[in-house]
Formats: sequence, C-alpha cells, structure tokens
Amino acid sequence: MARQTLLATLTTDFGTASPYPGAVKGVILALCPRAQVVDITHDVPAHDVLAGAFILVQSAPFFPPETVHVVVVDPGVGTQRRILVGRFGGQLYLFPDNGIITLVAARLPLEQLVVVRNPEYLPAAHASGTFHGRDIFAPLAAQLLNGLPPDNLGPQPDTYTLLDLPLPRETPAEVVGQVLYVDPFGNLVSNIPAEMLRDRWPELQAVRVWCAGREVGPLQPAYGFVQPGQPVAVVNSMDVVEVGVNRGRAAETLNAGVGAVVRVAG
Repeated sequence: MARQTLLATLTTDFGTASPYPGAVKGVILALCPRAQVVDITHDVPAHDVLAGAFILVQSAPFFPPETVHVVVVDPGVGTQRRILVGRFGGQLYLFPDNGIITLVAARLPLEQLVVVRNPEYLPAAHASGTFHGRDIFAPLAAQLLNGLPPDNLGPQPDTYTLLDLPLPRETPAEVVGQVLYVDPFGNLVSNIPAEMLRDRWPELQAVRVWCAGREVGPLQPAYGFVQPGQPVAVVNSMDVVEVGVNRGRAAETLNAGVGAVVRVAG
C-alpha cells in the first residue's frame, strides 16, 4: 500500500552551488511525482560524518511520521561500504553504513534495519562509482515513498557502524566535555547536556564555563546578556552547553574548534 505521507528529506555534503542536489531531486520526483522533497542541508562540511550526524539528529526527528530521510555524506562512495535502511522513531533513514546514524540511534528507538542487497535495487551496471546519491540512493528513496517494504531490500545486519563519540566526564569539582560541532555562526556546541549540570547545580546561572583554556563566564539565558563582541556561554536550543560570541564568532575569537575542551564548574 502506498504511503499517505510522501515526504523525503535530503542531508548531504554536495554544496548548494553544485548540480548534485538537483540531480538527486530530479530522480526522486521522476520516479515518485507526488513526493515532496525538503532540503535539510547540502552544506555539511565535505566528508564530515560527525557534522552530518549532528545536523541530522537536530533536524530529522521534527518531521512527520513515515518521512524518508536520504542521507548522503558518503566518503566511501563506490567502495564495498554498505547502504542501510533503518526505521527510527517512526521515520525511515536511508544512509551509508559509516556512522552517520549514530546520534539518531542514540536518541530514537530502532524499529527496523536492513542492508540493501537485493540486486533489483542496486543497479551496479549503470551506477556511477562517484554518484551513488543520484544512481542508488534517489531511486531507493522513490521506491520507499511508493510503498516498497524495507524488508524487500535485504536482510537485517548483525551489526552496523556507530561513531566512537567522546562523552563528558565528571569530577568532584567540574564537568569536562568538548566541542562536537561548530555551527555557521561560529558557535561552539559541546557534548555537555544541561541535564547533567542541573543534577549538580540547580541554579545554572551560578556555574562558570571555560573553553579552550579561556574563561568564558557564567551561563547566561541568551547571547544578548553580554556586550557585543564578548564571549558567552548558554544552554542552547539543543539543551547542551554552547559557547558563542554576541554578534561575533566564537570559533575565531577563542581559536577553537571541534575537540576543544569545555569545562563547567560551580
């Protein structure tokens, strides 16, 4: 039976100025004309699986049930890396088996997972070795939108790839984490959940934050609570600690990026 929700999203590192997103959309719409295709982003930094995983988990869960999320951040394109289809939290994800599903899998329940092996859906003879997004992922997405059961694509794998992500650690005096993502505003998004801090310090504005060895100051409700150009620490919309600069770029101001140490102390 065909889906009632014919909605697909695209998350790629193709770049918005390239012809590649348009080609993928064209294939999906040619095979499923009733589909609506929504761009989550095509500006994942090239080959950056962790950034893609972070962007995906902050966007995809807000879409309606039965949305098909097409995820093509795929440094291993053309190799023997596997292509998977997973159902997490009532939505379908089509993705390379390179760890990009890690944060989705950590947040949402896994309800189904298959490896795409059925040769009917893997046109190897006609697929470009460098553009599986167009030649494999897009036709698969259209088939799923048209009602193809994922089980038809192949068997359930014994395992699948997850990134080995750093976790924040607690000491008697502080919580120590690190920057996982730098957003387009230059904000430094950490892996320290606010819930971990609330368990220790009920009054969050009483705690202080350091990033890349520099004291940022107490947690503030929003960026505008410090003067323009000044660093600021907030609990962001993702409910994790973030270091920014009011009307500036923390990445440049603090000379910090992914992996920079973030410390929080009472």
